[in-house]
Amino acid sequence: MVEAHAVVHNSLGELVRACVSFREQNKDQLNLEVTRERRAGLAGFARLFHDECGTLTPLVQERIEELKDGNCVVLMTAHQPNFFAYSGVFRKATLNFVLAKGLESVLKVPVVSFFGVADQDFTDDRWVRSCELPAVQRSGGILPIEMKLPEKLMLNQVGKPSRDHLLKWKGEIEEWLVQAVRSIERLCRELGLEAARSASFVELHENLASFWRIVEDCWERAKRYSDFNGFLMSKIVNDVWGYDTVFARFSECQQAFVGEFEFLLSHFRDYSRLLKEAMEIPHYEDKGSGVSDQEPFLAPFWYHCRCGSKAKLFVERRDGFLFGKGNCVRCQEHYELNFGRENDPDVGDLASQVSARAVPMGLVFFNGLRPCCYVGGAGGVAYLMEAEHVAKGLGIPFPPVAVWRPRDRYLGVGQAEAALELKRICKELGAQDLSTAKDLLESRISGIRGRLDELDVLRSKVVERLREHPNDGKLRQEVESVSVRRTEVMKSSSLSVMCRELKILENVSRVLDLVPSVIDYAVNVGLKDTSIQWVRYLNENGDFCSDVKLESTLDLDVDLEGM
Repeated sequence: MVEAHAVVHNSLGELVRACVSFREQNKDQLNLEVTRERRAGLAGFARLFHDECGTLTPLVQERIEELKDGNCVVLMTAHQPNFFAYSGVFRKATLNFVLAKGLESVLKVPVVSFFGVADQDFTDDRWVRSCELPAVQRSGGILPIEMKLPEKLMLNQVGKPSRDHLLKWKGEIEEWLVQAVRSIERLCRELGLEAARSASFVELHENLASFWRIVEDCWERAKRYSDFNGFLMSKIVNDVWGYDTVFARFSECQQAFVGEFEFLLSHFRDYSRLLKEAMEIPHYEDKGSGVSDQEPFLAPFWYHCRCGSKAKLFVERRDGFLFGKGNCVRCQEHYELNFGRENDPDVGDLASQVSARAVPMGLVFFNGLRPCCYVGGAGGVAYLMEAEHVAKGLGIPFPPVAVWRPRDRYLGVGQAEAALELKRICKELGAQDLSTAKDLLESRISGIRGRLDELDVLRSKVVERLREHPNDGKLRQEVESVSVRRTEVMKSSSLSVMCRELKILENVSRVLDLVPSVIDYAVNVGLKDTSIQWVRYLNENGDFCSDVKLESTLDLDVDLEGM
């Protein structure tokens, strides 16, 4: 059994020390000429992205020049261009930004934060086509905002949303905000609580309007769906927050790393063996391997099909040459590609038509770019553990890895409405907390349904006897009597009301545990203030696992602690 590797660092101080140590241990490899070439190649693609996005700020321009020069420390993160992405996507940029400033003060050299936009990923993922806002009155406690996308296409092959889509989403969000504010005002009256100042409600709407101007600008600039979402990420990070983060599209910048793809192919026997071993690693939280059983037999990259989808290629050896064979996952077109000699492959002609698979993504960038840190996501830890094992076997420096995915605790309109609904129901039931209130309602509902079931059974028996004696007037009266008693139980018990209250209680937990879209932060905390408070938390606390308490716009005296 292969031992698991401790790849994830859990605090800022620990991570800074790990990055400094990694740089010192690998300093001879961090200044290789080939590494400088890769960084210069990435710089060109980054400039293209920021030119098109309109975020080539002086700070970004400076970082691109430092990346082009190559004499810098590089930090890396990456993510799909999610639809109105949730906080974890933006949190990666904040951690990289704070880490870069800390390392610059220690190392006295420029530190460039690179954010790879995985725009060549498939449209099938849930979060590239939908986002969520807290809404305790709605089914499941969630308001979904959605975009219908064709399946099994690359994100960069889909056109940008229509103007009608934009108007529809804006209308849904505005309605959500208006309804939540009205509900909060009503609940405060019912509970005898002091309502929030009307000025804070006005500020919520101003926050939304400010955010939507950014959305409109991204829409105007974008030609593709992936850019609409990727541009929004960069606009927030570079313009609103003022970070010097350097963005680039994976679909473009991976062309700068052809040599690293060829390296993996030239060591394919070892790569395949190491990947098989890695899949046996005891994984983070026992989630199992991050890849399929086919992975060790596949080329380390997808091939882009002319239909806009991708083909996975199985590697074959014939007469000292390597070939990749496979079908497009969407149109099933068959491809057979010659990668050249087994010990000296050449995929330069394919550079614009390939993109790294999940585990090889880290291997390619870590080998070519030589970053001193990678900020990952909670869902990618299994991939990173496997990539680390393969990297060590192939002699690729594997940087320190961090995941910052806590819960943000703040009083937005959705959270406030949920908390007030909980307070109202607890007051009516005489319950102290959510768990007690749910138990009481479930018990009462169960008792009423039990009584209704008894009446249903009784009515069925009487009806059965009536079938045998259709002219028996007493039996007819008894059927009517049972039906009346059932109706009276339904009316007197308020069963439908209790069932609805129980649904609301179930939704309260969902609302308070939700990791919502950036829309929720923009409206309730404010985009700028979100960054300010995240940065302050990292500098003053630095624990990657603890909840983060944020101050919000809504000035309402409602305590979320213990809920």
